[in-house]
Amino acid sequence: MFTIKQVAGLTGVSEAVLRAWESRYGVVTPERSAGRYRLYSDAQIAVLREMAALVEAGMPPSRAAAVLMSASHPVGAAGARTTSPGAAEGGAHGEGAALIRAAANLDPAQLDAAIAAGEPRQFEAFADHWLPGRLRELGDAWAAGEVGVAGEHFASAGLMRAIAASFDDAGPAVIPGRVLVGLPPGSRHEVMLFAFASCLKRAGVDVVYLGADVPAVDWERAAGEHRARAAVIAVTSYRPRSGSAQAVVDRLAALVPPVGIWIGGSRRSDVTGGRPLPDAPSEAAALVARSLRAGGA
Repeated sequence: MFTIKQVAGLTGVSEAVLRAWESRYGVVTPERSAGRYRLYSDAQIAVLREMAALVEAGMPPSRAAAVLMSASHPVGAAGARTTSPGAAEGGAHGEGAALIRAAANLDPAQLDAAIAAGEPRQFEAFADHWLPGRLRELGDAWAAGEVGVAGEHFASAGLMRAIAASFDDAGPAVIPGRVLVGLPPGSRHEVMLFAFASCLKRAGVDVVYLGADVPAVDWERAAGEHRARAAVIAVTSYRPRSGSAQAVVDRLAALVPPVGIWIGGSRRSDVTGGRPLPDAPSEAAALVARSLRAGGA
């Protein structure tokens, strides 16, 4: 049996987060020593490592827990599976049903129709409301086994194409200064980030979209070559590999002339040195555009 301090060292997950995963999601239920200290088994450590890997890959902790608790069986103290309520519920419904069917069938025509049906006149409403809802449902369908990895990637590619159309159709930049937008090394979930980049370009900003998994040295090089006025970095992993997101911020912060740094994504609070952005892509884009218009970065 291992103490929580030992488990934190073995998994790379802080003690505070381990306690939160236990209380919020019940992924593991450690035994207690006579002094009421948590004690973890080898099997529980294996589950926590899986959980950490899923979260690092960009999956929300609640969804990662649902995957690991498939069939409602979290790991108990002795390593055996125990019954628990609140398991992941399968079955897409509502507006996402058509998208889920298209992903499961790998049907391009169905996919295009599902996306077209969800696109409102204003791209900003699509980015703020329709898109995140469909991505959550797609993730739930994957967790429930209704859609495979190929289907999830297939649907994501279709969504990226739809966003690219809006990005390409945006008018010319009217605000001075270029803005880099991308993900740090090790991060690959870029659908919502690309939606933000499109909103930002539609707001009149000169956007250079770098995409996913961009090494810190390439961020630095791009900022110099494009004379970037600002950079927007999305942090979606619980523990970016080797502090990669922080490394990007630190490199950009050291540049002369200075580059304004904005941080978005579900794990933005894990990184210091940048200004936080709200979750809604259009709100985040409007905030950056206002700052640029006012002479900031």
